[in-house]
Amino acid sequence: MNKPDPKELLKARLAETFENDTQEVVARKLMTTQGNVSKWLNGQIPTTDNLLSISKAYKVSVDWLLGISDEKEIDGVVLEKLTYEQIARIIDRMFALGIIEIPDLEKIKREDSSINDYSFNDAEDAEESEDGDEENTAYVPRYDSDYMKINDRVLSYVLRRRVKIYEIGEDMVEFWKQRSLPNFKGVHLLRYNEQMQKLIDSKSWSSFKDGDWVAMVQDLQKMTDEEILAAIEKIDKEGKNNG
Repeated sequence: MNKPDPKELLKARLAETFENDTQEVVARKLMTTQGNVSKWLNGQIPTTDNLLSISKAYKVSVDWLLGISDEKEIDGVVLEKLTYEQIARIIDRMFALGIIEIPDLEKIKREDSSINDYSFNDAEDAEESEDGDEENTAYVPRYDSDYMKINDRVLSYVLRRRVKIYEIGEDMVEFWKQRSLPNFKGVHLLRYNEQMQKLIDSKSWSSFKDGDWVAMVQDLQKMTDEEILAAIEKIDKEGKNNG
């Protein structure tokens, strides 16, 4: 298969980048002339400084413009490479801005007679029942369009850690952001589905700390589809034998 001509690829990606703006608007955003914009769209390669200006103004990667990468950045975040650290920081910012909030579950329990038990199975939140078994039950509305369940066990762990840190006090918040959260830097999101959940749940993760989660995600991401299927079959077989 023939590789696309680099100049033609750059030309096409510049056209895609500027598609919602006229050449005059592009020139104004980049503090250049309309003539320069026209030349770029007709195949002339922008200078390094101009490429950087385009990248900053339109939130696209220089590597993507030049055809080095097929991953286009949006607002400085490569969607295909989102990490648990990035997601946690984004959600933390949303909390800080008041965009989202943690519901008062006890208040909901008192005021809403239509409730549904939902176990988080988190060892750190677990309370021992009378027979010694760990038991943790939180209450959420049965029908609430604003309630969002996080299926991803790893993201759930990170965000629940955030809640605990903020409950302890502001002194610990910066520690969490600077020392704990970076443990997940570069740890890309799993392709989460029922199979992935089954694999994670087979790891006895209730006592996991940051490093354990990171190591597990890295191991899972190395697995091929065939290895995942084989692991699932093994788990199912062991489950039947134990049953």
